[in-house]
Amino acid sequence: MRNAEVFAPERLGATDVLLAGQTIAAIGDLSAAAALADVTTVDVSGRTLVPGLIDGHLHQIGGCGLQGYSSRAPELWAGELALAGITTSVATPGIETFTKNMDAVLAKAYALEQDGLSTYAFLGGFRKPFLTLTGSIRRDLYLIEKLIGIKVALGDAVASRFSNEELIDLAAELEWSSRATGKACIMHAHLGSLPDPAAQLLHTIKHAMAAPERFQATHGNNTEETLAAAVQLTKAGCVVDLNPLLDPLRGQVGSIGTRHAVPRLLAAGVELSMLTMSTDGNANTPVLQRDGSRGPYIKNLGTLWEGTVELVREADLKLEDALSLVTTNPARVLRLEERKGRIAVGLDADLLVLDDDLQIQDVYSKGRLLVHGRQPLVASMYEHHDDEY
Repeated sequence: MRNAEVFAPERLGATDVLLAGQTIAAIGDLSAAAALADVTTVDVSGRTLVPGLIDGHLHQIGGCGLQGYSSRAPELWAGELALAGITTSVATPGIETFTKNMDAVLAKAYALEQDGLSTYAFLGGFRKPFLTLTGSIRRDLYLIEKLIGIKVALGDAVASRFSNEELIDLAAELEWSSRATGKACIMHAHLGSLPDPAAQLLHTIKHAMAAPERFQATHGNNTEETLAAAVQLTKAGCVVDLNPLLDPLRGQVGSIGTRHAVPRLLAAGVELSMLTMSTDGNANTPVLQRDGSRGPYIKNLGTLWEGTVELVREADLKLEDALSLVTTNPARVLRLEERKGRIAVGLDADLLVLDDDLQIQDVYSKGRLLVHGRQPLVASMYEHHDDEY
């Protein structure tokens, strides 16, 4: 790839990037390599090249809406994720885990991997006891490579309640699993609507003998209370995840858009390295209209890149800083930094080609071109169909 303006995510300037198979083989002046017979040259002069996006929280098999059986969201397809620039994602269990259980979550992760993306998953969900695949959380994390943590919902009206001791015991399970496997094995905690949404998680971080990096709180911009809690949590060493879909302009009344939440957190002394962004995509989050009625269902996959661009244009962040929230930071939190999150030699060739307006034009995942000219080149078996029944 010749003459790209490369953000790795730090700015490297105009340079060349050589892909070999699934990985990045070289970066720099590669004019000599371009002349070799077995090298295909792609001229991306005037384009910007950034790492593929890492979405650390979405619902690959669809969330279960709370408006009856017919509100069950459908599965995601590889082309939808690729169009959104998401080359790596972590599937989370949702509210209903009877039919949308861990077997289904893991099978879908394997399916998307076969279609060219990189996928991982969390155990857990909204209800305890958590459903496992082997009968044990510890055994699941130890034996199944794609499982890299557990999701818990704290303070949500439809979620199980945990005692402090239960969360401390769960943190011990995760700490053992991380040390035994080298995986992240994080506690990914959904912050709900309690008056003090961080209290129980802070208690767990303080009293569990687990490393602070074992914890990540999500939905940090859900309310004014969760945003205030985000400051407390980062001071305790817990990374906070923000969701661009949580925005009054996107129908989420009472939330704080990331274009406002990130500057406020930085002004409060939070380090940028302690923040990530994810979509919570395909969770069947109700969109409220001005008259109080529900709007059409939106999968919200595009919000991850939209939120990144908004931080540049509306919050005055440098592109490299905004990119860190969806590349290097989640790669570090999820312990994927040896393969993901950067444009660097030896890492997976997950790349987005942007136009002058910072819109995604081409998407490469592990060296494979999945989107070209904003048109998907990958389709799962059932993704496209005709009008025959």
